[in-house]
Amino acid sequence: MLSKDIIVSLIKDDLTNIRLVLGLERLGLDAGKYYLHLNETIFKLVGLKEDREDFFEKYIVECRTIHNIDIFKYPDLLNGIAFRLYNKLIEKYKTQTHEK
Repeated sequence: MLSKDIIVSLIKDDLTNIRLVLGLERLGLDAGKYYLHLNETIFKLVGLKEDREDFFEKYIVECRTIHNIDIFKYPDLLNGIAFRLYNKLIEKYKTQTHEK
């Protein structure tokens, strides 16, 4: 597994991208093509392979909560969400490896 700092940084980038896309969609633009799909890379880096419990969908839903946060004015909120998501990913990884 890669360093925590790198994965958290990717999560923050993913959250920033999601916020941008959601903002463009609120303006009436078709912005779905602008998702970077960093979440797929993050899941692979953490070591998550299977998704028997719809964990990926839960992750996306939680990421979408970023749309109402001014991440430039309140960067600590962005950091908090990123660390919370990181911890959930690691916990999922641990439970997944213990199930095998």
